[in-house]
Amino acid sequence: MKTNQKMIANALLNSVPSDTMAYENHDDVIAIDAGTGFVKCVSAHMRASFPSVFGTRRMSRWEDPKEGTVEAVGYEAFKMRAYPDAVLVRAVLEGRVADEHAFAVIIREVAPRLGCKDILGSSTVIMGLPYGAAAQKRELERLVQRTLKPSRALVIPQAVGTLVAEGARTGIVVSIGQGTTEIVLFEELRYVSGVSVAQACDYLYDGYAYLEHDTNRPEKRRLDNLAAIVSNELAVFKTKLVRDYTVYLSGGGVLVEGLCHALQERIGGTLKVASDPVYSNAQGLYKLGQMILSSTEGRQEISHVP
Repeated sequence: MKTNQKMIANALLNSVPSDTMAYENHDDVIAIDAGTGFVKCVSAHMRASFPSVFGTRRMSRWEDPKEGTVEAVGYEAFKMRAYPDAVLVRAVLEGRVADEHAFAVIIREVAPRLGCKDILGSSTVIMGLPYGAAAQKRELERLVQRTLKPSRALVIPQAVGTLVAEGARTGIVVSIGQGTTEIVLFEELRYVSGVSVAQACDYLYDGYAYLEHDTNRPEKRRLDNLAAIVSNELAVFKTKLVRDYTVYLSGGGVLVEGLCHALQERIGGTLKVASDPVYSNAQGLYKLGQMILSSTEGRQEISHVP
């Protein structure tokens, strides 16, 4: 993470009150965790999740005399694979925006899914970004601002959401997503160091098989290899630290049958599995947005964000 981006992110996080449970409730906060596999989003009254897949195809003359095109996102886009001319795009790859148009269409889907289209223009949108994609922070903020037109858009390290969701301020977050595994250390919610590991749930599945994970179970060989890769990366990461930290495990990978157990056996020590691993980042980002807006210092930091 570049120094100025790290300073902006830490300034926002540093504005959070020491009592992480003390904050006013703001209905105009929307948190979005747009991952390689799924978009997870949270508002004051709802939460939703849908695949980060965008699809387009040309309609036949039987459907439209002008043979126009139709677009879809999520599972509706996945169903398009039945059409020979359909094009499916993963809007996010390894935590980074892979296709700007597809990404814009996907995040526009957040408001109707959450039922908050009417308040979007006055809302603060909090988005998480993987450690390794820090260079995209400004670009992502501009893209969200241009696409959703909220009152403000803030992008911060997504892994901090897990800590906040678990009621903690210090610790190592190991978040196993679809495209990357994030290993990030936070001290009092301030980012200290981290690494993005390229191996995650995509390592376990071929193509879009993860969307039918109930029937497409990963091979044990791949599962054991992923557990070994993540635990080794964490071990190397911990050798650079001056003391031990509690490790918080989150992300959709936690729900892959057998992976969590394999990791617990290899990592040992103080390992805590997030209570809601799939939504932990998004839920924590939402709570973090509430706390930032409840803090005078936080509102001042927001006003200074370029």
